[in-house]
Amino acid sequence: MRKVFIDTNVLLDLLLEREPWAKDAAVLFSMADRKEVEILCCSLSFSTAIYLMQRFKYTRSEIVAKLSVVKSICTITTVNEAVIDRMLQSEFGDLEDAIQYYSALSFGAEAIITRNVADYSPSRIPVFTPKDFVK
Repeated sequence: MRKVFIDTNVLLDLLLEREPWAKDAAVLFSMADRKEVEILCCSLSFSTAIYLMQRFKYTRSEIVAKLSVVKSICTITTVNEAVIDRMLQSEFGDLEDAIQYYSALSFGAEAIITRNVADYSPSRIPVFTPKDFVK
């Protein structure tokens, strides 16, 4: 099964039902639910999602319910000192993306799924938009 890392923006598309991207994000998670791919998602994406869901006035129970479903489908990658060290030495313009990238690599990601492909130009593994990946 192919391990694909989901960037925070794709997770937010799913959780916040952001159009026109929510459908492709939902397809990715459906693929994972059917065991066609293994989705990796950075632990930091959860804190970002919580923050934004609270700002969009989701209740605590709605947030917990949505994140529980996501957690049941994906593998959560971690951020440790090695990931931070690699980010600090990286050529990534967006340092937050560098954290996600090195967290994904440490868990064996074979591809990155993001709406901001250009932000991952230093990547040594393939980078796809959700739309291109689900094709």
